[in-house]
Amino acid sequence: MSSNLEQLSIERKHVQSSAQPGLFLYAWLRLARVPTAYAALWIIALMIALALISWSSIPITPYTYDETSHAILNAPSWSHPMGTDELGRDLLTRIIYGSRMSMSIGFVTALVAFVIGTVYGSIAGFYGGKIDSLLMRGIDIAYSLPDLLVMILIGILVGRGTLGILVALGLVSWMGTARLVRAQLLQLKNEEFIEAARAQGQGTLELVRKHLLPNAIGPIIVALTFTIPSAILSESTLSFIGLGLSSPECSWGTLASDGWRSLRTHWHLIACPSFFIFLTVLSFNFLGDGLRDALDPRTRITR
Repeated sequence: MSSNLEQLSIERKHVQSSAQPGLFLYAWLRLARVPTAYAALWIIALMIALALISWSSIPITPYTYDETSHAILNAPSWSHPMGTDELGRDLLTRIIYGSRMSMSIGFVTALVAFVIGTVYGSIAGFYGGKIDSLLMRGIDIAYSLPDLLVMILIGILVGRGTLGILVALGLVSWMGTARLVRAQLLQLKNEEFIEAARAQGQGTLELVRKHLLPNAIGPIIVALTFTIPSAILSESTLSFIGLGLSSPECSWGTLASDGWRSLRTHWHLIACPSFFIFLTVLSFNFLGDGLRDALDPRTRITR
């Protein structure tokens, strides 16, 4: 019996090692054939490129993000394609500069959700029983608290700024990932290849790291593509209630919040940053839908 399990484990590893690159290559080819997801991927790449350029000293516009002028509240023109704000600052430059904060907040929040949610969900899903029940009741309690209220309280305690926003968003974003990882591990841990790995003497960490999580990574990646736009929208909400970044630091959310006060007279101040928020969130949603279909092994077999 033991020798059969060992042979099954060896064959499983061989199939995984040979099929895994093909799986992701096939997923990429399928994703490239979906126009909306492929276009969304390029738009996201453009937003990431803007964020990276804003971190560098490469000038994109002839202005700096905090440079004031006498051209106050100008409408879009050739010299200021998106107009200027109440201090005469070029709005396009500030939107490019704000992309690094909005994109950074989205990706860092997704990373925090991935780390905490994966560890938490792996413990609950692998051990099961009383440990699973206790950990899941903790998530139920956390879910019962309004996210906005938790973010406001954390923002007040930690203070305005990037750190406060990241802590607030990180503490409310990991629970969905934890539930997803738990569900995947509960489904996978009784498979035959896991029994074979146990018969070989592999420990808990090795089982989770080498066998369980790699087989559950597809749904986790899809979930993270929805966590990023959710974090960007949540940061915008915090900015609207006055718990966003402090001037002159800015994000798309703070720019939209500043433009709200001049909506009736200078619509471009809220329309331009809101368009970038809308385009980025929509692109991540389209990309998530495309990845969900591309990484689904059932559709991979049938098509």
